[in-house]
Amino acid sequence: MKKSSLLLIAAGLTSGGAAFAQTNVTIYGIVDTSIRYLSNDNAQGNSNFRMDNGAIANSRIGFKGTEDLGGGLKAMFQLENGFSSDTGAMSQTNTIFNRQSWVGLQGSFGKVRVGRQNTPLFDLLADHFDPLTVGNYETNSWLPAAASRIRTSNMVRYDGDFGPVSASVSYAFGEVAGSTRSGSQFSSALRYTAGAFAIGGGFQQTNDNSQNKDTAYNLSASYDFGATKLFGGYFNIKDATGMTAVYMAANTWSIAGANGGLAGTQRKDTGFFLGTSYKATSALTLTGAFYYDKSKNVAYTGLGNVGDGKRYAVVGWAEYALSKRTQLYTTIDYNKAKDAAVYELTNSASGKNSLTTVGMGIRHIF
Repeated sequence: MKKSSLLLIAAGLTSGGAAFAQTNVTIYGIVDTSIRYLSNDNAQGNSNFRMDNGAIANSRIGFKGTEDLGGGLKAMFQLENGFSSDTGAMSQTNTIFNRQSWVGLQGSFGKVRVGRQNTPLFDLLADHFDPLTVGNYETNSWLPAAASRIRTSNMVRYDGDFGPVSASVSYAFGEVAGSTRSGSQFSSALRYTAGAFAIGGGFQQTNDNSQNKDTAYNLSASYDFGATKLFGGYFNIKDATGMTAVYMAANTWSIAGANGGLAGTQRKDTGFFLGTSYKATSALTLTGAFYYDKSKNVAYTGLGNVGDGKRYAVVGWAEYALSKRTQLYTTIDYNKAKDAAVYELTNSASGKNSLTTVGMGIRHIF
């Protein structure tokens, strides 16, 4: 990523003279746009051909910087906005910096940050173990997104490296008067790296305002052979908040947000993923991934019942680098649901419980 840095001088007058501090500020971002075919995109089961935000990386623009405070101590900040490159609209209405908004300190002790941030569990998957870095298309990001909850506001987070071990822990304030537990979240991640092999895992618990709990456990591993890298991971999710169904749902291809979640009923999900990436040439990378989930006690508020189901997705992705900052890509995924998971995956009125999508796009990183 090419960094455009601005050198700012902050001067404060004191009785003894002027004091100076140096701050480096970077403007960065990704613009990723694709053209996509979907075989089943509404309640009638009709196909669609449309332009979408990117397949792998959400479009974004951000600002980040550090200030050297001396003695090995630095101040730092990050502000990041997500947007849809096909329309220019913000990805979250009325929230400018919906992806990141934090300030913190870094030193020999590690990093401490406060504000809106990714959860440690999400960063563990996106940066190290998920073969698609938690894919952007809703059809292939549902399992790791549901487990990690992606990002949370009002968070205090610590990150530290201890030789081959990296650790992260966070606590998000619920900010509900009279109850420190309501609306709060605890997240943690631990990773060990030994040469080409890495293993990691995490635990996360999120409470809603009624103190219903969502807990997630993860264990993942990877091995880098050089040109080829293998990935794998396991999830266990127990959710009584009703939010897992929303994350499991495709935003534009599901009724799960309305009918798949019921607070107070504990849903259980057991899932795993497998994947590999292959560096075919210096410019061409091929990636494949498989995601599977078995869900129990899935509540349908609209149907008034509870059931079990299964769901999986198979994804293939080829990326060709025109430069370090610009890539062309194509991706294809096949998705299938059974039993109760059908009501998450698609509107059952169409009689279809599978979906195939094909996308082609361009990504530019600056």
